[in-house]
Amino acid sequence: MGVPLASNVKQKRPSLKSSYLWNSLQGKWHHWSGKTDVAIQDWVDLLNQDSTKARFTEVRHLIEVQAFQEARDYLERLDRDHHEDSAEISYLLAQCYLGQALIPQAKQIIERAIHEKPQKACYWDLLADCHLELGDWREGIKALDNSFRASPQKAETNFRLGTIYAYHEEYMEALRCFQGCCQLKPRESLYWEMKAEMHLQLEQLPDACISFDRALRYGGTPDLAARLAYCYIQTNQIKKGIQYYKFTLKYEPDHYDSLSNLSAVYQNQGRSQDALNLLERAKKIYPKDPILLNNFAFTLVHQGRTRKATEYYREALELAPNHPLILYNLSVCLTRKGNWQESIESLNQLFKIDPNHSAGWALLGTIYDQMDQYDTAIDCFNKALKLA
Repeated sequence: MGVPLASNVKQKRPSLKSSYLWNSLQGKWHHWSGKTDVAIQDWVDLLNQDSTKARFTEVRHLIEVQAFQEARDYLERLDRDHHEDSAEISYLLAQCYLGQALIPQAKQIIERAIHEKPQKACYWDLLADCHLELGDWREGIKALDNSFRASPQKAETNFRLGTIYAYHEEYMEALRCFQGCCQLKPRESLYWEMKAEMHLQLEQLPDACISFDRALRYGGTPDLAARLAYCYIQTNQIKKGIQYYKFTLKYEPDHYDSLSNLSAVYQNQGRSQDALNLLERAKKIYPKDPILLNNFAFTLVHQGRTRKATEYYREALELAPNHPLILYNLSVCLTRKGNWQESIESLNQLFKIDPNHSAGWALLGTIYDQMDQYDTAIDCFNKALKLA
């Protein structure tokens, strides 16, 4: 009897549920549905099917959900010395070590990966993480510089460099980094905002105005408009400053800084009642802010309401007993009321804190002059002139 040419029985196809694709999709589904523990087990099961294959997708999933030990166990089983993806294995293993706060081990193994593939920007980023965790921000900067050279179009690296420089008060270096970000992504509001903040730190107010304006144009917040308003006021562009403070308050009526700063602008313009209206709104938000109470009192003094102003100054001093500006302003208020002795006591308290307060000595000289104590007044005026 011969062998049949073909069988009439159909071959059974392998079940989809036993395939790698099905198990991979199942892990993703469990993760997306919030069953993270189940998803971790799905991915671990996939990794255990064949330890000779480098299944980086599942490893990255495990690292993403901070299952560092599970990912590490698998990676350490792989033979990195004889694997074609040894650099990537080292990189992922370094991420696991870093996630488990094993910083020296992470640093050592990522340096090995960089030695193999120095062109990989993400490797340098991870080395920078290690240096920063170890408190060596200068070496972190060097690593990020290398990352940027490996991927010069990556604005995020420049931004990170800028924030590190800014934190360590190296504002000029930070400005260069944020300028680079703006050139790479000129419509990113955050980059222009950070550039503007560096201009402020460097007292480059006109440039800060330009950068804040660009930031606002590309999608800024009401708070950003308030920052722009502040810059306009500081550069004596009062009309524009008022315009942007009003813009901020239109969309955020309880924006505290705008209420306080715009009230000061109105006070300087002689619009005391408009200033008080804004201060009343601000006081409802933070009734125990000593600076706000000082400003409230200052405006009341200019309206001739010295009794009420004195109450606010004293309330402010209860919150900030040794604040030189509030003590000086209270002394001015008491002097206007003719309360010479109380004003002298307030000034003496001021001199204990700041013995070289020239305006305080000049005011004390004025008080003694009003009291007809001319020799003492002259001494005070001479001291004020020396300190001015």
